Amino acid sequence: MRFEINITPNQEDIEYLTDKINQESMEFGSTYNFGLFLRDEKNNIIAGCNGSVIYGCIYTDQLWVDHDRRNKDLGRQLMEAIENYGIENGCKMATVTTMSFQKARQFYEKLGYTVDFKRKGYIMNTSVIFLKKLL
Repeated sequence: MRFEINITPNQEDIEYLTDKINQESMEFGSTYNFGLFLRDEKNNIIAGCNGSVIYGCIYTDQLWVDHDRRNKDLGRQLMEAIENYGIENGCKMATVTTMSFQKARQFYEKLGYTVDFKRKGYIMNTSVIFLKKLL
């Protein structure tokens, strides 16, 4: 037996793990990943997000908007699309995380998210802030 750490796993391997987890918990539904991207006229990604739908909750892992396109409502539009996707897929709650040194907490709070908890212990005395919103 050998361990293999891969910082860029292929999609097939990720799907294999997801399928195995889903097989073991069928009575609770399933889990799967999503990605949502906004592109410009040259097909460059200018904003995007990704995450997972897990047993009635939609988790946003990453959200990014190109620096030159910030404050133009793209982030809000992405979050609304995520929430709508969650509702369409039976989710009752949406969650998102941000780091304490990032300026995103206020953005999420304006969208109706509330702080669920903070986890300390990250580099330079920072923490992760977990936020949630009922859908």
